[in-house]
Amino acid sequence: MAVVSKGSFSINLGIVKLGGDLTEEDRQCAWELYTELSTRLAVTGKLGDDECKNFNGELYIESLSSLYNFFQEARGIMRKFPVGRLEQDNNQHLGIMINNILSEVLRPFLEKWQVRYRHWWENQSNPRKAPFERQDNFPELEKFLKDWSALRWLMRELQKELISVYHLIDVNNKQANESFQGAAQGSQCLP
Repeated sequence: MAVVSKGSFSINLGIVKLGGDLTEEDRQCAWELYTELSTRLAVTGKLGDDECKNFNGELYIESLSSLYNFFQEARGIMRKFPVGRLEQDNNQHLGIMINNILSEVLRPFLEKWQVRYRHWWENQSNPRKAPFERQDNFPELEKFLKDWSALRWLMRELQKELISVYHLIDVNNKQANESFQGAAQGSQCLP
């Protein structure tokens, strides 16, 4: 995959396999990252929202914390990636791609918005208002959500790349999930 851009973010999501065959260790690292992406609304947004612009029902202060926690988890996964098998000139493996996501997308977003929003939330917003009403009064709300939508869109592109390169199950694919559920209902568990 080539470089993808959205809003003020741009990232090269190209991942190449290490050698001809993927090891289970490679796939496990990819699955761990995919799991983090797929289970964090703050990172990839809501299913069915192709433009990643639906923030309904989210408390931004909590979602920012989840986004920061994703950053930490991704860094931990990067540490596990088997670098011993890398060629010296290979700069499109999972570890490098994770680093690129952290340094070119997540870190700039968090540096720009987490401190601004958190400071406003804790020191300038009206704590007597209901949380959703309170967050709607953030003075830079439109820019903030536009950048966050771009980040989410890029993270979804990363999900697609992980599914493709590492042959992962797309947990968000309803057809595949319905087939799996049907097969699971037909099987019997032994006592």
